[in-house]
Amino acid sequence: MSTSYWEDFKGDFALGQSAYLQLKTKEYKGFSVIGRYSVFGNVWSSDLLERDPATQNFNRYEVGLFDVNNPSDRFFGKIEELQIRYNAPKFNVIAGRMDINTPFINPQDGRLSPTFVEGVRLDLKPDKKNQFSAQFIGRMSPRSTSGWFDIGETIGMYPVGQSEFGGPSNYKGNTKSSFFTVANWQHRMDSDIQIQLNHTYVNNISSTVFTQAIKDWKMVNNDKKFVTGLQFVVQNGIGEGGSSDPEKRFKNPDDLNFVLGGRIGVKSPRSIWWLNYTHIGGRGRFLNPREWGRDPFFTFIPRERNEGFNQVNAFTTYYQRNLPEKGFQFYGFAGLHFLPDPSNPELNKFAFPSYAQANLGGKYTPMSWGKGLDFHMILMSKLNLKSGEIKPLWIYNKVNMVHVNFIVNYTIRWN
Repeated sequence: MSTSYWEDFKGDFALGQSAYLQLKTKEYKGFSVIGRYSVFGNVWSSDLLERDPATQNFNRYEVGLFDVNNPSDRFFGKIEELQIRYNAPKFNVIAGRMDINTPFINPQDGRLSPTFVEGVRLDLKPDKKNQFSAQFIGRMSPRSTSGWFDIGETIGMYPVGQSEFGGPSNYKGNTKSSFFTVANWQHRMDSDIQIQLNHTYVNNISSTVFTQAIKDWKMVNNDKKFVTGLQFVVQNGIGEGGSSDPEKRFKNPDDLNFVLGGRIGVKSPRSIWWLNYTHIGGRGRFLNPREWGRDPFFTFIPRERNEGFNQVNAFTTYYQRNLPEKGFQFYGFAGLHFLPDPSNPELNKFAFPSYAQANLGGKYTPMSWGKGLDFHMILMSKLNLKSGEIKPLWIYNKVNMVHVNFIVNYTIRWN
């Protein structure tokens, strides 16, 4: 991974490596046990503890390959999974340490150490059209960390931005939240409409309801389908927003945010094309701890997010081409993200200017050699769109950059 800038800011690079061993017992009357231990290493990197001279900020991207709480540690390991499971024909129950993949809490993109959680999960599939899941989580190991933490402790491990009052945010180490719950329902209608309803409740901080509907329309005389999608999200602050002190809270309890998104596109067995739109509005800033996962918006492009803002209009497009007989997949993102002025902390938590982003990527899975290997290349660039004065703090870690990833995965399975 490497990041460089068009202006005179500190560039960085890193080569990281990880390995994990996962063991699973055979089922006995529906019960089984799974354990997974992972190790991570900084094989070679620039000095990630050195601040950028112009802004006095630390690197944002490469440090995420390792432990963000202890970036000087060159090697670390952790128990990521340790769970007991019960599987039945129409449901399963998991208790212990496990992975998670929900709209707002998920492994995230392209890091060695993804997000894991500790708690209880129920998955229910009563028929072919419906799926339901419910989770109660009391501890987490966020992406790019080496330990396990209480829920409130995890908020503030990543850059905290500015408070709604204009100074540096002070919620790190001061956020009180003891658990979160996630309830999710997915339904497929006879008319090929896929519906998802999700509720994420974060104790003493926020309640977020996510709804999504996607429909595939068959096109006449070919194998292509026309795709349409809608998203609507409502989020409100609850309790104390994380702290009784307004200067130390993560979210204003009086916030009421909404997100509206749309998608049109065409897909076939060999290609996908989408055109997407997202608007974030309401009162206050839409917030989801960046330590927990990426956002689920149609306009999401890997290596950036639109969390922490209000009054956002984002337009993106995506194209993917598959060559399955050769093991190749090529794709590209392009987007325009119009954000509130970076000098307005009430609407722009991270002092981020409006920007354009483009990603080009390719994946290769060998078909005749290298069983278990796959390769992934990402080239990303972001360009500032704000006219007039641009402060160095609005550029470093944010725009006017080129970012490159090369990822190799190798999986060995024993039965």
